[in-house]
Amino acid sequence: VKNPTQNGLQAETTVTEAWPLNRDGMVSSLICVELVAQAISALSTWRRGEGARPRVGLLVGIKEAEFSFSSIPVMTRLTIQIDELYHVGGYAVFQGEVSSDLAFFCKIIIQVMEPEEEVLSKLKTWQRTYPGEKEREN
Repeated sequence: VKNPTQNGLQAETTVTEAWPLNRDGMVSSLICVELVAQAISALSTWRRGEGARPRVGLLVGIKEAEFSFSSIPVMTRLTIQIDELYHVGGYAVFQGEVSSDLAFFCKIIIQVMEPEEEVLSKLKTWQRTYPGEKEREN
């Protein structure tokens, strides 16, 4: 993570063979969604101050996504830039971009939510009480 501010940050990583979605030395560009979400989590943790631990966050929507390539070669050094567009309570909207020195891979506008512990415990209780509810709804 580089240069975090209250509204955004820049992070770097290198694609490896161990990454999910790797096939024959190429990783699906869909991994960019996860990279942006992880950068948002890092910013959220940084905002809470030194010694803070990551909390559960939910990706609740993708408003826009533009992918320039279908895959990214293993060993590509990536830069992830995120900027918060706005937030209301635990809900926020971020713009994220994933690129390398040679290519632009993804631009995405993502909606996230960091629910309070009370909401999470209610969700967990609901899942234990109605474990098959989702399957019955479909």
